[in-house]
Amino acid sequence: MIRTLFDRVLDPGNHIGNIWKLSIPEGLKEVLWKEMNSALVLGHRYYSTKGKKSDMGRVCPCSVEMSLGHILLGCNTYKLQPLLTVLMDALLLVPPKSSFRTLHPDEWGSSPWYPLLALKTLEETALPIFKGRKKVLRELKASRQKREWIIGSYYWSLWKWRMKEIHDDKFKFIPFLCTGLLKEALMIHYLITVNKEPDRSADRAPTVKARLTDNAYS
Repeated sequence: MIRTLFDRVLDPGNHIGNIWKLSIPEGLKEVLWKEMNSALVLGHRYYSTKGKKSDMGRVCPCSVEMSLGHILLGCNTYKLQPLLTVLMDALLLVPPKSSFRTLHPDEWGSSPWYPLLALKTLEETALPIFKGRKKVLRELKASRQKREWIIGSYYWSLWKWRMKEIHDDKFKFIPFLCTGLLKEALMIHYLITVNKEPDRSADRAPTVKARLTDNAYS
């Protein structure tokens, strides 16, 4: 059982099947499924260009044991605030225009991705009683798939950048240098209508800049 910062309890076991229904990148679905089944592989041992033995797949440079949660939340070595700001700016462009911060990832605490499994339940229960609540609920429903895609794309980008760094000793993940790439990705998906399948053409034919996130597993 997971208690979020906005005083709601979530039992991930009741929502496991929702992974395959989420409007998030297919690669992230696989990552989440493996994580929930304790089968997620984070990296392998390798030798850096200086010949020094490293194991970034198991231990973060901040000396904390590597995990999906640690990757998505960031640490002193990887300060994600610049990227999180881009994410929040993108979410605020999606109706409802009001900022219900309890529904946003920066309030999800130590369980960064679990709320995606039950976003509908959390939004409906966390939204307080006020005049116009029904209208806001309709707006939340209409934009839920788009918000799932934006949040999922953010998580997927973090995962690919960290995995690329683990497997490619020539690549260094510096969050504030990736804000432009993330903004480009999230804004592209923001323009997609909810009634259409998310356009993944950017993944099939990436721009030169977007290639920074490609080949994450090579």
